[in-house]
Amino acid sequence: MTTDILCEATRDSNMICPITCGCHNSLLDIGDKTQIVSQILRSTRKIRKNELIAIFGLTTAITNKPEILTLKQAQEKRNSDLYRTSIQYTVLGNIHGKEVYLVPPQDAALLLQDRISPGLRERLKQHNTIEGLGQFANHTCCDAHWNANLDVAAVDTRK
Repeated sequence: MTTDILCEATRDSNMICPITCGCHNSLLDIGDKTQIVSQILRSTRKIRKNELIAIFGLTTAITNKPEILTLKQAQEKRNSDLYRTSIQYTVLGNIHGKEVYLVPPQDAALLLQDRISPGLRERLKQHNTIEGLGQFANHTCCDAHWNANLDVAAVDTRK
């Protein structure tokens, strides 16, 4: 199999290739592909189909069923109250067939103000160590990039 076919298979399984791969499905040179101008993510070069252009950072992954249920309830309660700041950036995805919620720091800070289970509270205080890039910018800067997708993917860090 060629590298491109292996990389597409990796992407199809919601995984990101190691940075050493250097393909469009890795985080290699992700900072050189775009720039943020007035809260809009703009490309600095031609972007290939399915190429990674932004990454959520310092994000908490919630995979435990009871914590997911608590998170859904807290999000619904907060978002239905007109006088409270809504949860905006949390996304639901699937990694290896398992439901996962990714909660960025802004949403975690809001949820920690609410009455939530001790398990979810503890989990929201833990996050990955990768810095984010362009994840909160508007990804519809022009006709060519209006269809950027927001997907949940994981990096396999096992050695």
